Amino acid sequence: MPLMAGRRSRGSTLIVGMFLLLLMSVVSLTVLKAIKTDERMAGNLQDRNLAFQAAESALREAEELLVQPSLPSFVGSNGLYRFDDAKVPAAFNLDSTNARIYGHDLIGIALRPRYIIEMMEAGVEPGNSLLIGVNNVSEKRATFRITALGFGGSATTRVVLQSTYRR
Repeated sequence: MPLMAGRRSRGSTLIVGMFLLLLMSVVSLTVLKAIKTDERMAGNLQDRNLAFQAAESALREAEELLVQPSLPSFVGSNGLYRFDDAKVPAAFNLDSTNARIYGHDLIGIALRPRYIIEMMEAGVEPGNSLLIGVNNVSEKRATFRITALGFGGSATTRVVLQSTYRR
């Protein structure tokens, strides 16, 4: 009889051991899945940051264009529009005929950022600080709206930034 009791306890030990092994495997797989999700989140955050920096660079290039002593012609093409112009794209798209492409290479991005500049109506509201007295003559300053589209490491990661610039 003592032999039978020993064999049964060995069999139950095997079953308990297999159950613990299975439990540890499930816990390990869950931890690995969580780590993979964290890595994806970190990668997406980095990709979005690249797109943001690219769009910011395009905004700065557009502002540099507007600082020049003589402005380019806002004729409704090549990313230069008048606000009331019927040719202003309804939706900012990637077509190079309606957007200007950033002029420098950026490392790590899928596509160069693009931007459009819209010349707004040169008017001011009463009491606005845009009125400047020059020889007792009020002068109105031109206002521009810049919309920039930046890409991350993937062309599907996009950030759109917009700023207003007064000259």
